Amino acid sequence: MNTLLDPLPGNLLLVVAQRAAGAIMLDLIARLACRGPLRLLDGGNRFDLHKCSLAIARNLRQRSVDLPRILERIQLARAFTCYQMVTLLKETPSQATPTLVLDMLSTFYDENVPTPESQRLLQACILNLQRLNRLAPVAISAQPGPAGARPELLQALQAAAEQFWTLEPHTPLPPLRLL
Repeated sequence: MNTLLDPLPGNLLLVVAQRAAGAIMLDLIARLACRGPLRLLDGGNRFDLHKCSLAIARNLRQRSVDLPRILERIQLARAFTCYQMVTLLKETPSQATPTLVLDMLSTFYDENVPTPESQRLLQACILNLQRLNRLAPVAISAQPGPAGARPELLQALQAAAEQFWTLEPHTPLPPLRLL
């Protein structure tokens, strides 16, 4: 689990989960922001820094750090379409700043974008993620497409990642029955 919480340059990390910006990614955000500047690229338009800052704050308080200063280190950018994600990644400069891409594939599942086009755009994104990963850690979160739509997108991301984790949703145990 240490590798998940400490991604390294040159070791592209992918976390696959139903909730692509879940607790593990929030923990990773907190850990990396403690070390210095952090880029967050939101592909699912679901990350609300103000709401998530409470979860990040709980994590950071355990480390007794200056919360406002740490939160200021987080640079957030959003992509509302897969075309914007490609542009966002192309325009992100290569530097020693960790990058987290949350819910990477969300916009690539858009039915208005033909499958071959979404695959081509994803390959352009992967090349830029690899470029960014040469100098700094890069971690990506993604979730499977709705009802298994476009599984080749997730497969392409998994093939590009040096390491990937698939997190299963927590299913509570049924209540005990008293006989």
